[in-house]
Amino acid sequence: MPVDVENLSCVYAKGTSFETTALRDICLHIEDGEFVGFMGRTGCGKSTLIALIAGLVTPSTGRVLVDRKNINARNYDRAELRQKVGVVFQYPEYQLFETTVERDVGFSLRRFGRPKDETAAHVKKALELVGFDFEKVRALSPLGLSGGEKRRVAIAGVLAASPKLLILDEPVAGLDPLGRKEFLALLDRLNADGTTILMISHNADALAEHAKRIVALRDGEIVLDGPAQDVFADANVLRENSLGVCQTAALAGILRERGRDIGPVTKYDALIEALSERAATRK
Repeated sequence: MPVDVENLSCVYAKGTSFETTALRDICLHIEDGEFVGFMGRTGCGKSTLIALIAGLVTPSTGRVLVDRKNINARNYDRAELRQKVGVVFQYPEYQLFETTVERDVGFSLRRFGRPKDETAAHVKKALELVGFDFEKVRALSPLGLSGGEKRRVAIAGVLAASPKLLILDEPVAGLDPLGRKEFLALLDRLNADGTTILMISHNADALAEHAKRIVALRDGEIVLDGPAQDVFADANVLRENSLGVCQTAALAGILRERGRDIGPVTKYDALIEALSERAATRK
């Protein structure tokens, strides 16, 4: 599902002594099925940008088009947006409130008036998608689960509506290495099935491994936008803009400086493959 951001600006508390410009004249086109990672220091405007795309904040100027429709137009049906766009906030497990896992995951579907049988099928599929045995967890209280399990239940609640566009704000924060790996693998599967994914993260390595495109912001403006391997290849530009450096790309840069150029590499497996090929040609 394509997204177009046209000349978008956002000013908070306009006309007061607390006036703050969060975004300035942002233009962005996101193709259907892309996996885009958003980077930038705290306060750069990235959370405001995805909130605008999700329709949670109204722009001061400019337009946001989701699936070629202006989501802030007076006659736009916001119910359509809620069924197409899923949002996973940082620490989504804090949003759990229902008496059972099954009821919590199915909340949004019941709110949209989906038939009971359809809701049950979507809930089961979503829970299995995030790694649960449906029959074992359906009647459990979500509040009695472990931290990692709570997060998976919360995410299942978003996935149950089968969103075409999935927006995530620091989704891997606080996860242990295994939990982070499993969650990012889930995002890869969803993206491979056609879901457009927009993800904010301070974890440069996670973005380098999984996002195909990186958009970096600084002081409310886009400073970098391009394929992940190209963005992470220039460590100097990343440092100049106070952005995270991908460790795999950094290692490839060190090898390049020492005369062992293996090209722009951001994925660990690609690095190992390139080094193996280089070693084989030297035998």
